[in-house]
Amino acid sequence: MSEANASFLYGQGARHEDYELDAEQCWSLLGASGVGRFAFLHEGRISVFPVGYLVFRGSVYFRTSPGGTVSHSLPQEGVALQIDATQPAQKSGWSVMVSGRAEAVVDTDEITALFGQMADEPWAGGVRDLFVRVVPAELTGRRVFLA
Repeated sequence: MSEANASFLYGQGARHEDYELDAEQCWSLLGASGVGRFAFLHEGRISVFPVGYLVFRGSVYFRTSPGGTVSHSLPQEGVALQIDATQPAQKSGWSVMVSGRAEAVVDTDEITALFGQMADEPWAGGVRDLFVRVVPAELTGRRVFLA
């Protein structure tokens, strides 16, 4: 079969391959990134905010405003934190998503430990001293590349 026919039959991207990342690969990529997108439900609508985060003791943490949209939506099941990277010239990339429960951190010892671990300030302005913990229920990842 000619390449033109293969493209017609299978569509653009037919030469791409992908595979699922295992948990170790997902945690490694999460630990190396530090910036992701937090998706949650607020007043009946899906909201997605960029966040700077920290992987610590098997959960993902980020700071937010105590009076903001995220804090007013907590606690919540079914949230997600997603990270990715692409290399358009190579037509490749990867994506990792942590799905689970988001809750405010209230334990003072845990808050102290988190402030000791998180060196970067949140990018958003204002006071961002409420830590949010995303407790993973599911961790998935995928890598795609041109074969």
